[in-house]
Amino acid sequence: MKLPKNNRIFIALFFCGIIIPTATLAFLSFRNVQSERLLAEKNFEDAQNSFSKQTIQTILDEQTEILKETRTASQFLYEQPQKLLEFGNAVSFKNVQGIGAIFLFNDNRLVFPSISIHTKSANLDPPTTVPGSIEKELLRAEISERGPDKIKLARSALLMRAPFISGQDNILNLLGLLRLHYREKHYDEALNIIDALERHTGSRGYLSNSLIESLRYLKFEIFVEQKKNSQAENYCLTLFSEFLEGHSMQDIGSARFFFDNALSQILSFEDLSKEKRDAFWNLRENLNRQLEHAEAYAAHEDFLQRFANENIPSKSGIFYKKDGSALFFRMTYPWLSGDQVVIGMVDAESYQKRIREKLSNVAREWKNVSYSISDSRDSLIFGKIPGKTATISKQFDLGEGLGWSLTLYKRDTQELYSEARHKMFLLSGLVAFSLLTVLLGSFFILKSISQERKLIMMKTNFLSSVSHELKTPLTSIKMFAEMISNGRVQKIEKCQEYSKLIGKESTRLENLIAAILNYTRMETGKQVFHWEKLDLSDCVSRVFDAVLDIADNRGITMTKELAPGCFVMGDNTALYSLAQGLIENAIKYTNPPGKVHIRVVEENEKIVFSVTDTGIGIASSEQKNIFNDFYRVGDEMTRSTKGSGLGLAIVKRVAEAHKASISVQSRRGEGSTFTVRLKKAE
Repeated sequence: MKLPKNNRIFIALFFCGIIIPTATLAFLSFRNVQSERLLAEKNFEDAQNSFSKQTIQTILDEQTEILKETRTASQFLYEQPQKLLEFGNAVSFKNVQGIGAIFLFNDNRLVFPSISIHTKSANLDPPTTVPGSIEKELLRAEISERGPDKIKLARSALLMRAPFISGQDNILNLLGLLRLHYREKHYDEALNIIDALERHTGSRGYLSNSLIESLRYLKFEIFVEQKKNSQAENYCLTLFSEFLEGHSMQDIGSARFFFDNALSQILSFEDLSKEKRDAFWNLRENLNRQLEHAEAYAAHEDFLQRFANENIPSKSGIFYKKDGSALFFRMTYPWLSGDQVVIGMVDAESYQKRIREKLSNVAREWKNVSYSISDSRDSLIFGKIPGKTATISKQFDLGEGLGWSLTLYKRDTQELYSEARHKMFLLSGLVAFSLLTVLLGSFFILKSISQERKLIMMKTNFLSSVSHELKTPLTSIKMFAEMISNGRVQKIEKCQEYSKLIGKESTRLENLIAAILNYTRMETGKQVFHWEKLDLSDCVSRVFDAVLDIADNRGITMTKELAPGCFVMGDNTALYSLAQGLIENAIKYTNPPGKVHIRVVEENEKIVFSVTDTGIGIASSEQKNIFNDFYRVGDEMTRSTKGSGLGLAIVKRVAEAHKASISVQSRRGEGSTFTVRLKKAE
């Protein structure tokens, strides 16, 4: 990377592209935060309006869906059978959720339910029957279960005297015999008595409608007990035909009980064919539906007749009206064709449940809106009524014919402002965090650029220094070699002196090249160490002997304190270069007459190697950088001591490779102490 010395353009672009836009956005954001209160009030009002519109539309959509389903259902009901044999093949009708009953009219005539209903009593209630003294005695004996055989004989004897007793006592006596025969499972005798009661129409005047239905159900049960499945089926269908021909409304309840139980038992017959099973199943389903709708029609017959024939101008074809607490709607053209009219009776509970399910989906999106939905009696249907101090904001009517109202409440001012403040703090924190992030990022980017520039400068100085360091010994070698080769040196002593100088400069050049190669291998991770157990004191002693002449030439006093047996696991060459680097560094930066003390001892299961000098020292501000690559203390242009800036960097990498620690203690002008602590070999 090569950066220009004059980087004003880069700094200008940096500030114009990052700092200024960020500061501008931060300023605008803080201004928006200040107006958050007004925005909170406006947003709450907008939320209320959106919520009310969505709620009203949701209810209208669901009501429209119910109307569509009702219209579809009416098409099935128009096809309902009018004859007994057609009921088994009728299409199964699907109920509409929210609709309790549907009534179809065509040309002002009721089409469904098709069962003939008579709301006026058929005068079938019998006169009050008072049992005679003989019947009372027989009843007491029957209840107390005293001699059933004697009671049966007494009743049989009484039956022989039928022409001589009243019709009431005769009927009561027959019923008593029927009970005895059924209890004793004399089913044929019981059937004969039932047939007798059914054949003599005059006797029905003494039987209530419920008793007649009981006799019919008893006869059906006897057929089932006798395993006469075919007779049970035919008898059920016969009664069903009679019922369709015209029954009073008073009989529908008991008829529903009879037919539902009878058809259920028929469906349980094992020998029933699939065709018959399907027919009886449809028969039961359709009959129950007819009876349910017939009961609802009878309860509101006068109202429904007026509502169906009433001339109501309605462009939509839908009109709602109430009969007491029951809600109805009438559907005509354009929903239906011709003179067809469909009237639906709303099942309030399921109708409200269906709409509430839709409203719950809407409510989940507007949790901050306070509202309640209530009916015409102010009963809460949905939502929540706030405290007594809550102020009503708006009210709306919901859904045609429903009688529901939507009430919106104003939010407490303090609560609204508190929420606004919370939002303001949150937004302010986010803006401040964003601004701080940009500023910190900018700082680190500039710092990184500055460090990169320093690194480039150090590399440049390194190349300049190395070039000088390489050029100096090469120049000396070349000069002395040319002098010897040209025969300009005649004396043998001079030749030997020059040869020694050439050897010395060659060694210097070799050491410099070796240092560069070691650094390169360590930098790329290609350095291979040969681990062995060695005595660090011996290694340091060899270095001490090698540099002693250099120290003497500079006027430096060298001393050593090397304890024997300081074994470590390491690479001999690497540790030699570590010791050499620290000792030569101490000699290089110590002015004569100075001292350099070398020490190797064992302390706390560690082998401690230290080099202490009385040199120029290192400022505390620079001590953290001296182990960095290419770093040299002081001004490179004015520094008199030459070097590559790699010596301490190599020392640190060797120490790290041996899992050793290295530290420095130094003060400017008072010398330095470098200490390496290695793990003792076991």
